[in-house]
Amino acid sequence: MMSTKDRKLLEKENRRESILLAAETIMSTHGIHGLSIDLIANETQLAKGTIYLYFKSKEEILSILSIKARKLLLQEFQKIQKKNISNFEQIKELVHTNYAFYKKKPMYYDLMSLYEVNNSLTETEEMHESGQDIANLIVDIATKAQEEGTMNLNINPLHFSFCLWGMTVGMFQLLKVRGTLMNDKMNISERDLLNTFMETLENGIKK
Repeated sequence: MMSTKDRKLLEKENRRESILLAAETIMSTHGIHGLSIDLIANETQLAKGTIYLYFKSKEEILSILSIKARKLLLQEFQKIQKKNISNFEQIKELVHTNYAFYKKKPMYYDLMSLYEVNNSLTETEEMHESGQDIANLIVDIATKAQEEGTMNLNINPLHFSFCLWGMTVGMFQLLKVRGTLMNDKMNISERDLLNTFMETLENGIKK
């Protein structure tokens, strides 16, 4: 039989998860910038004061969900390392997987990139670690690509990890903001632009 203490801890954790789930539901409709404690209170039928017992601010909720988003993307990246392809092909697959994540899980992608495009927000240590886990994976793949003789040895793998991340975040932000305009006015599709990006990347790093 569960003790009173354990039951209370479980209830607290369930309440905390219900608040996070409500935040995700709200953001799926209103976007991440439309999230508010008032809307969470309405969605969960909880008093605002109750929500503040679990989270000190909306920003803390965004931070926690941003970590969740990064971990989900990391899981997708880790699947690439299990594929029977060269490490150079794995680098290319990182971009394609990132693009698929951006298309299939736009809310999570917005959460993940929120702290990349807003310097007024401060990353927590856990958020830094979640980002570093992704960087470490890219460094590992890039290092092995150099060892297999397919990637330029003059490229620093750590520097490359940040460049690749920055370039892809920038590319997907461009597609999100101006993709429709480029397609309608200049007949440039998302796929065409992504292919050009991949060709530029491949030619720039191959040995």
